[in-house]
Amino acid sequence: MTGHLNIINQDWGQHLSSVPSALTLFFCLLLVSGCAGTKQLAIDTTFPVPVIEKAPVSLGIFLDDTLVNYAHKETIDQSGTWEVQIGQAQTQLFTNLATGLFESYTFVSDNTVAAPMDGVLKPNITEVQFSVPAQTRSDYYEVWVRYEFELYDREGNVVGSWKLPAYGKASKNNHGSSSNGLQAAAIAACRDAMAFFSINFTREPAVQKWLAAGKPSQPAPVMTTETPAVENNAETTANSQESDPA
Repeated sequence: MTGHLNIINQDWGQHLSSVPSALTLFFCLLLVSGCAGTKQLAIDTTFPVPVIEKAPVSLGIFLDDTLVNYAHKETIDQSGTWEVQIGQAQTQLFTNLATGLFESYTFVSDNTVAAPMDGVLKPNITEVQFSVPAQTRSDYYEVWVRYEFELYDREGNVVGSWKLPAYGKASKNNHGSSSNGLQAAAIAACRDAMAFFSINFTREPAVQKWLAAGKPSQPAPVMTTETPAVENNAETTANSQESDPA
């Protein structure tokens, strides 16, 4: 009987000794599977309306699908793959920006607009970069966004274009997770873009020139036809008949 108990105790001891190894393997697999997935960050927030003297202009705002669906995906060593879905915040951002900055505005589906609007503003995001504290050995999550703006007159002619870099950061000490910290930095970059655009819009040389000229619209280009060529041929025939001695 005693021998039987010793065998049971040995078997149970071997089973218990295998538990830490099994748990270690389980948590390692869990960690690897967690790192393998993409961390998606939605930028969902309320942006302030700029309190500033309104620019003397009424504009259509053209936000195309490329802008509103813009997402930046990047893999960082030891931090996994991140996807910052910054495009989904642009409609709310430019709604509040236009509310505070322009005399009036409306959203449009292309780069033309009818009176009484003066023209169309089309924003684009051309580049996004970000970093996390583990990557830079700092206390901050950082996000850089590069915008490019195009201004059109009512007929869709380009008035001017300009670039605008924006930057945002958030301290890791104020956020409990990497996702929250990076999201806060992205929101800060969007707000930075709003502030710079609001201050500098009427200072852009192309905008200044356009406003000073009374916000003109160039006429749409005239489509060429074959009629002039026919007229030239008729004129050539008439001239040849006049010169014919018969």
